[in-house]
Amino acid sequence: MIEKKTDNLTATEFVLTGFPGLTDQQYWLSLPFFIFFVLIILGNAAILFVISTEPCLHEPMYIFIFILALTDIIPGMSILPQLLIILWTDSNTIGFDACFVQMFLTNFSGAMESSLLLLMAYDRYIAVCKPLRYSSIVTNAFVLKGSLLILCRSFCFVLPIPILARMLSYCSVRNIPNAYCEYLAVIKITCSKSVASDIYQFTLIFFLVIPDAVMIGISYYMILRTALMLGSSACKKALNTCSSHFFVILFFYLTGILSLLVYFFENIFPPYLRALFSVLYICIPPTLNPIIYGIRTKEIRRSIINHFRNVKMDF
Repeated sequence: MIEKKTDNLTATEFVLTGFPGLTDQQYWLSLPFFIFFVLIILGNAAILFVISTEPCLHEPMYIFIFILALTDIIPGMSILPQLLIILWTDSNTIGFDACFVQMFLTNFSGAMESSLLLLMAYDRYIAVCKPLRYSSIVTNAFVLKGSLLILCRSFCFVLPIPILARMLSYCSVRNIPNAYCEYLAVIKITCSKSVASDIYQFTLIFFLVIPDAVMIGISYYMILRTALMLGSSACKKALNTCSSHFFVILFFYLTGILSLLVYFFENIFPPYLRALFSVLYICIPPTLNPIIYGIRTKEIRRSIINHFRNVKMDF
């Protein structure tokens, strides 16, 4: 493994140490992360292309999936190229302001996904529990207003994170114990501490992520209760309609919970696990989301297959 060079570090740069404790082995992690990068870009691009070109998919549920795919490309483009450079070369520095931009983008995509999953859960709740009113409730105006609302909500919640971190003073040794500019890892290396910067990330969790998770849970409880009251065929259809969305929610919150558990109990885990799980939390959902929707959503799967057939026929 090439030794990381920090001798020429300037006052306007940070050093991303990658995965502490895996310096000699972390090169081999470049293969799975390169696969993640390719799948995130190609998978979500395929979803965007299919939904935008198929008129039959211009419905609220698929528009939400389209927005989710746009959101999922952000973390892939913001951290994985930098991560691959760290793993492949000795270039492990990142500009001072670039670090805070990366911090904003990764947190913004997470907040957007949490809010969007709540909006999609509400959409599925109306579709299953109030099907006769679906077209009058989930209108184009509803989709537009809901999308703008979660965009503004996510932006307003996340913007203070890089601002608070940027206001702190940093010591001469600026080695961030992570593979990207994660907020909690960055504020660990500050020379000055502030109560606001220490608690804001957890404020974000308690006032955005947890309420979203609770509301999603209530929505799916109502969906399940309604589905069980239907006949077997109608119940199966209702559950199939929601299954893709359920798996997306499961992977998003499961990876987030694992990342937090490793953070709170980092003293009993090897140091590289903290960095590894925080990166996986950013990478796994946007990698799996297009695969899940492409396989389990019949209309999207059928459109993708038709496009491949058309391309094959052209050749």
